[in-house]
Amino acid sequence: MGIFLLLAATAAAGSFNAEMDVKTYVDIDNANQSFSDSDLLWAASTGGQPGKEVYLSIINLFGSQGIFKPEKISSATLTLDAAQVDKPGKIKAYFLHGATLDTTSWLDKDDYDEEVSSEPVEVEDTGSITIDVTPIIQKAVEVCTEGCPYSIVLVAEDDASIAFDSSSPELEYTTQD
Repeated sequence: MGIFLLLAATAAAGSFNAEMDVKTYVDIDNANQSFSDSDLLWAASTGGQPGKEVYLSIINLFGSQGIFKPEKISSATLTLDAAQVDKPGKIKAYFLHGATLDTTSWLDKDDYDEEVSSEPVEVEDTGSITIDVTPIIQKAVEVCTEGCPYSIVLVAEDDASIAFDSSSPELEYTTQD
């Protein structure tokens, strides 16, 4: 009876803050270098081609939180602080099945899933931004319920160049009964 009550309690609706394991970016101009110790996380593109991408590796606790079906996620937001905006523009978040290591460089980065993304968010100035990452977290639940790692990749569009404070990313998701 006690185990049933525990399972019922963990399956209730709630709000969760996910922990991030690794926060880094990769840079095509420094293709062998890792930037996991950087205070800034750069997302930049030139001529519509990404040159710097932000990788956020998330610690997966879905199973222990009683989240076993994608439709249980009612909303998910990623909040970041834009610390420097060299060129304003749009940022889009993508799903990546797998962890991002603190040694990840441009040459050995994993490809994100271009089919699972957020809507682009316009970043014009420094300050807090929020990205609706609900489809990304739903996909993470679909493929990673049993604890496999996943990451969120931030990619600049057009000719944007934006740096985020590496201590700022916060991922929150809300579940429904």
